[in-house]
Amino acid sequence: MASIMDYILWRGDLPLRVSPLSPADMLILSQLAYTDPGPEARSSEGAVLRELLFPASAPGTPADSWLELARSAAASLRYGSMRLHDYVNVVDPERDIQFSAVTASLPDGRSCVCFRGTDNTLVGWREDFTMAFESPVPAQMEALTYLERISLRTGGGILLTGHSKGGNLAVYAAARASAAAQAQIQSVYTFDGPGVDDETFLSDGYRRIGSRIHSFIPQSSVIGLLLAYHPDYTVVRSGAEGFRQHDAFTWQLIGPRFEELSEVDAGSRLINETVHEWLRTVSPQQRRTFVNTLFDVLEASGASTLRDLKADRVRSALGMIAAGRELDGETLRMMGYLVGSFLTIGMGNLWDAILHKPRQLLQTATHYLESTQEE
Repeated sequence: MASIMDYILWRGDLPLRVSPLSPADMLILSQLAYTDPGPEARSSEGAVLRELLFPASAPGTPADSWLELARSAAASLRYGSMRLHDYVNVVDPERDIQFSAVTASLPDGRSCVCFRGTDNTLVGWREDFTMAFESPVPAQMEALTYLERISLRTGGGILLTGHSKGGNLAVYAAARASAAAQAQIQSVYTFDGPGVDDETFLSDGYRRIGSRIHSFIPQSSVIGLLLAYHPDYTVVRSGAEGFRQHDAFTWQLIGPRFEELSEVDAGSRLINETVHEWLRTVSPQQRRTFVNTLFDVLEASGASTLRDLKADRVRSALGMIAAGRELDGETLRMMGYLVGSFLTIGMGNLWDAILHKPRQLLQTATHYLESTQEE
């Protein structure tokens, strides 16, 4: 089996005029959005991909895979002549926003807008969780503004792509775009990106753009089946287990195409049913209280990224915030459960552990609650 890195090595010497863009190419461009292409790419003119240095990846995230992909793509004939421009990166705790995007000008005159998914910052994850009770979130408004701006300067057609939250931003922006911008959109690619709110999903804009949305999810998808997800999706085989399938570098290809499966697995369906049942039975205000309390705990520990979380500081913050708020026993128990999950396994493997290690997580949650009460 082959990965997207293998695809770049195998397909990199074929220019786009010989072998047109495929879904695998769009996934690669979505991963390119996780890197910082440097100051040259911030202007509207930008710079050719092969001339960029890519000094860093998204804040707080492992750099190696994305930097290797960016540099391999830059060295290839297939991607190297693309011009990257209009790079933006906004991480602002005051506004609860984590947003980043870059546009690639393709050799055939089209523009590909690439939205970054969630990085490792707590403000980024808080914004993701906020989608459960609020829309639009700040990143969605930024994505819409960004798309409209790019649409005013291009006449060759627009493609949108994004992985994880980036996929949500691509779909949201396309659905809410003006008629003039929508007329230029040829395709929207979302790779295991969460769905949108019900109002957007049922809007005329979504209906007009729906046939141009291409959704891809791995067989154990959780993120890609949240909220109102696109009903017509392709299931891709991943070489990883559980939540680690969210990592696009684990997705498998056969030649130029993804290895497709007929449906998601039983674990993914169970999580999908459970989460959607929770969303149906809990009011938006209850979701707001839960999410805000959870992230107030994490941020009160002094952490700004998931890597910064320290057990003793988070436990102390949990006790302080729980003592100052009226939280029922079930809410406090769930809070301890999730806080313990963040600390024990990190956000990257949270759903994997929920599927495979529920007893361990419950013990962790109990430990933190008991320790907090003792103090």
